[in-house]
Amino acid sequence: MKLRCIVYAVLVMTIYFVSPGAAAGGERAVLIKFRQRPGPSEQALVHAAGGRVRHAYRIVSVMAATVPEQELARIAQHPLVAYVEADSLVSAVDPLVGDEYGVSWGVAHIGSEAAHSAGITGAGIKVAVLDTGIDCLHEDLDANCRSGANFVEYLGLPFDPDNTVDDSWNSHGTGVAGIIAAERNGTGVVGTAPEAEVHAVKVLDAAGFGSLSWVIAGIEWAVANNMQIINMSLAGTEESQAFAEACAAAETAGLLLVAAAGNTYGGAVTNPAAYSSVIAVSGTDPDDQPGYFSAIGEEVELAAPGVSILSAARDNTYAPLSGTSQAAPHVAGVAALILSAGVADLDGDGDRDNRDVRLMLRETAVDLGDPGPDPVYGHGLVNAAAAAAYAPVDFLLVRRNGHPLNSAESIGLSAGPYRVTITSNGLRSVACRVYLDGVLSRTLSRTFVFPEQGSRQAVWEISAGSAGLEVIFVPQGKVGDTAHVSIAAGDELANLGWER
Repeated sequence: MKLRCIVYAVLVMTIYFVSPGAAAGGERAVLIKFRQRPGPSEQALVHAAGGRVRHAYRIVSVMAATVPEQELARIAQHPLVAYVEADSLVSAVDPLVGDEYGVSWGVAHIGSEAAHSAGITGAGIKVAVLDTGIDCLHEDLDANCRSGANFVEYLGLPFDPDNTVDDSWNSHGTGVAGIIAAERNGTGVVGTAPEAEVHAVKVLDAAGFGSLSWVIAGIEWAVANNMQIINMSLAGTEESQAFAEACAAAETAGLLLVAAAGNTYGGAVTNPAAYSSVIAVSGTDPDDQPGYFSAIGEEVELAAPGVSILSAARDNTYAPLSGTSQAAPHVAGVAALILSAGVADLDGDGDRDNRDVRLMLRETAVDLGDPGPDPVYGHGLVNAAAAAAYAPVDFLLVRRNGHPLNSAESIGLSAGPYRVTITSNGLRSVACRVYLDGVLSRTLSRTFVFPEQGSRQAVWEISAGSAGLEVIFVPQGKVGDTAHVSIAAGDELANLGWER
């Protein structure tokens, strides 16, 4: 089918929600941080001041409340209160209408197709898209889009809470979701992780604006509902300790947070991207030049395509948009690829978690601009092909009938150091035969014998030179005995890859 392109006119719109921190009748919308988890005493404090509690969070000891302006100073000085700050506005990082009509050049440019061809598609990974909503009926999203939650309020009341997939602005959230997970269905565009789940968490209204309290509620929902990645293509202009604490709490809970660096035209990186718990993403063009709109700052961690990115739009259409809003979901999609393939314990803390994914994204990025990290590109252009190549290989080695070689497993390794972990479940030994250019290397080959008592695990460090090598694992023991073999990248990540 032919792609239909929407070009959005500039509309003068009346903002129907309250202005930053303001409410009717001399009231203020605020975020109150308490020194302990809010309970009856904290609620009573707000009520005694003539205020109304709008939301009590679990992820941070904060309440969103509406309080008479004259009571703010008294509440702030109460011994139960750590601080009071305005419930200020955030907004979608304004997209710039693109001039290119075509396919998803960004997804191809970062090497996603190589990952997809290897069967790495982000299947089963849950990505919370905190945005304007998602049109889940779109032909490129209907298989991957999941309803999430709607935290947008209208005059203090929930705004159509059942319509979590509404995207009534300019398809901002639908476009972001498409960059992450548009399906490989032979039509339209394709996403960076075309089998990942995208969950519609509506925190921005029909004009692309929202309150910090809505966004924090969306972050809390993502944690409570076991999301693995949060994408925030939005920006706040005011400092918020509560916002920073919510992001940090989500990162501590194991989620990977990705955000648009901001369309500040060379200005500062905006929040939440500027927070240390969040990956800040700048935007680039097809020639790897920085987008003229993109923020610059030491907080920039990665760069990704952000100029004239064609993606899904509401009502089953497509539209090209530009901005760091379009760059961030490329990184979120690559993170989904890594998680679906399996991430190695790169930081050596014994866990394979969001911190390892973040390290992998940094170390596999293509260095652009000045050597090493810089304020324009961060660690460089996100690299889906290389990042997916770091996935650890895990397989079960089974002793079958006949000669042990009939049960052997062969793995090809290209240049780089590796850590091989063999955990026996009955096998007496495992012989690891290493071949260089088809010739057995007795120097590199190993045989691991597992005693009946004591440790049943062996760890082997091996490095493949520029020509690579082949390892054949040969099980010794009774028929039916097994061992689990895991091969992961070592500490030196450059030039590493798997030959599958």
